[in-house]
Amino acid sequence: MDPKQRAVIEPNFYWDFGASTPSGPGKGALIFSNLQRLELLINGKLHSVVNPDREGFPHTKYPPFLVDLAIDGSAKPELRINGYSGGALILSRSFSSDPASDQLVLQVDDSEIFNDGSDATRLVFRVVDKFGAPRLFAGGLVTVSIAGPGVIVGDNPFDLTESGGGGAVWIKAKPGSRGRIRVFAHHVSLGSRSVEINIRGIVR
Repeated sequence: MDPKQRAVIEPNFYWDFGASTPSGPGKGALIFSNLQRLELLINGKLHSVVNPDREGFPHTKYPPFLVDLAIDGSAKPELRINGYSGGALILSRSFSSDPASDQLVLQVDDSEIFNDGSDATRLVFRVVDKFGAPRLFAGGLVTVSIAGPGVIVGDNPFDLTESGGGGAVWIKAKPGSRGRIRVFAHHVSLGSRSVEINIRGIVR
């Protein structure tokens, strides 16, 4: 889309230097963006300035950016990508490769569900870095529990190792119930998070 509507910087890689990717994203790493120029900084120092690959993608309105990110990640560096258009900084995104700062986040598709016994909403949980970027190779069990008149539908506990660091279950309200449901998700090493879901009666 037009960057005036929404600026986009979306790497086609995870910023990780674990056993699966010891040298990081490698050469020819792709970054999708609708901005004119990107600056990449590693641990606050300028690594590269890149422009859209118009030669390689001549028929794409917003060609991706190619960058060499085969580096030594033993120091668990941070990556920042600054996006510019017309000489002005439009958007900046940061990524951490240090799992010590990872966190568990929760999100529900709907903050309110009906009490008809069939309506449900999806609860998504994932491991992210300190900037909110997904941690692909995160593992561990997530155990979900409920306070209030709700029911969990799905695998519980949920093994993140088998699903790329993220997963989901469904939450239903018990038929005829009222009030709120508080849903808790506990990760074995990242602690607990919770969200609330309102229960709404059906007007007939």
